[in-house]
Amino acid sequence: MSNNFKERLEMAALSRKERDRRLRRDDILRAAEHIFAIKGYHKASIQDIAKEAQYAVGTVYLYFKDKEALYITLFEEKAQGLFLWVRDKVSQAPGSKEKIRVLIEEQLSYFESNGDFFKIYFSERVNYRWIIKDRISQKTAERFLRHIDYIASLMKAAQEEGVIRSDISAKRTAHVLASMINATIFPWLRQEAGKGAPAARSGGNGKSLKEMSGFILDLFFNGVKAR
Repeated sequence: MSNNFKERLEMAALSRKERDRRLRRDDILRAAEHIFAIKGYHKASIQDIAKEAQYAVGTVYLYFKDKEALYITLFEEKAQGLFLWVRDKVSQAPGSKEKIRVLIEEQLSYFESNGDFFKIYFSERVNYRWIIKDRISQKTAERFLRHIDYIASLMKAAQEEGVIRSDISAKRTAHVLASMINATIFPWLRQEAGKGAPAARSGGNGKSLKEMSGFILDLFFNGVKAR
């Protein structure tokens, strides 16, 4: 069952008042994402976000106490969306090797699709108050550890299927793969953040982020030894 279908079922089960409340909250978050991507965190204002969402400023404050709370909520939901999206796509793939391929490709694709938002963290993180850095770092670390456990379960299944070596730690192998993915994503985001404009469709090597999945997959399974 897809995440979107689950969300529709959950919304249908709610009262009309609660549905309206969630829809307004989602409207505000979408507007905030757009404004943050255009103006950056520090130049954006609650007034800008309210205007984009077509709500009164007071309505925004009913849901978020300030811009900081709005940004942190948006960052956390984006991170949570990443892991839910990846797991949903991987669950549909047949066989361990295909699941690993989908894991890599979808994770890169998610960051590319949401690059305009994620690049804000890299372009303005030196100016964030410590509370923002601490909360984002803490939540990100917690989710990353859970994601590592999930990747480790994929590695264990791959070992049982004879796809990868069984004499190495599944969890250490998961860390290696996650590091390879992050080493591709983070330089891309930093590069896009340095441009100042919305994220481009390709990185400095002329390839889109998603197109780098084949390189990671080949390196992970075949290593760098000359063939």
